Amino acid sequence: MAKDNIIVVCTIVLCFMITLALCLSFSEGGLLKVFNKVESESQTVWGIACGGYSTVAMARQSAEMIKSRGGAGYVESGEKIEIVYAVYKSEDEANAVLAKLSDKSLYIKKYDIAKGSFKWCKDDMKSAVESALGYFQIAFDKMFECADSLNAGSMGIDDAKTEIKVLYTQIEDIKSAFYQKVANSNDEHITQIKLGLVTTLALLDNIDFSKSAASVTSSIRYQLVQLVLCRQALMNDL
Repeated sequence: MAKDNIIVVCTIVLCFMITLALCLSFSEGGLLKVFNKVESESQTVWGIACGGYSTVAMARQSAEMIKSRGGAGYVESGEKIEIVYAVYKSEDEANAVLAKLSDKSLYIKKYDIAKGSFKWCKDDMKSAVESALGYFQIAFDKMFECADSLNAGSMGIDDAKTEIKVLYTQIEDIKSAFYQKVANSNDEHITQIKLGLVTTLALLDNIDFSKSAASVTSSIRYQLVQLVLCRQALMNDL
């Protein structure tokens, strides 16, 4: 009987040690962190760009010509001065487009978007934060679809305008729902997410539908590049 009791005790201790090891393997926060975890994956967006500009002024002059042909013409001045033509969801997609272009000075540019640590996110905020952050993929997909279809001639300006209006309403609904759910929160990260939603609405509102199809395509692509950069900054903060 005593031997059996020892075996039972050893089994319980072993189970406890295994459970403890599993908790620690989840790193900081143990099991509590797992329950509080916000489902968010890191992602990469791929752009087509060109560089070699000595000044921003020179790049902006070239950007105007790119815009007239339907490109984003977005000038980035970080470690080097570049003009972004467009952004894509996958490297294969970007490379396929690049292969069709005659300009050999163009290259693929990578935008890494962090998944965020979310150590700050309380359990009761998890669902609201996940839903709100879904704005990016919804906006990216629809804006990309409109720009791509306009460029291919399979969508007219009026149809693109309607699609963007519907998208605006979708993002507005996400924003309103999030604001209601976090009404009592003063967390700075919540404020950052609110800013991301408001900025997205502003980008959609800034799309110019008043000119040619190429101009509208350029306008959507320009705002799409900004959407990616804003998302990149937001996820770095979260």
